[in-house]
Amino acid sequence: MKLELLDEDNYKIFINNAYIKEFDINNQEELSQYIKSIILKIRKIYAITLEGFYEVHVYIIKYLGIILEIKNIDSYLGKTVDLKIIVHNEEEIYLQVKNIKNVYQYKTLKYLNNYFYINSIEVDKEDYFFTEDYKVIYGQELKELKSKWYHLTT
Repeated sequence: MKLELLDEDNYKIFINNAYIKEFDINNQEELSQYIKSIILKIRKIYAITLEGFYEVHVYIIKYLGIILEIKNIDSYLGKTVDLKIIVHNEEEIYLQVKNIKNVYQYKTLKYLNNYFYINSIEVDKEDYFFTEDYKVIYGQELKELKSKWYHLTT
């Protein structure tokens, strides 16, 4: 689990598939319980005070893991935490990598500034050879890159 502080009340958490317990991502109750357990771990491990109402944006990266963006919406006194969970099933997610073993296996490979960009849905479980050398790109950052990168068709 990797925690990144975005600002005073907003966090990004990446959880590798190896650490994710099995649950049905489409079952709202199971997902909610899992996210609550993650928040409890964060509060304990990192001594972070999470109190109030939070939106939790869930991004699923096939075979790699889950990204949770936890955004404080409203703080109030008390030690309770209320969550609104938003799952982004249709979100485009790319992986930025420096080296690729088999360039020709990807149909929609992109390139910019010495990096390759692979759509995460094209990556097979066995292809995560670059797990130490990647960056997950999505959201606004992806929108900005799309206007600049080169399309490499194979």
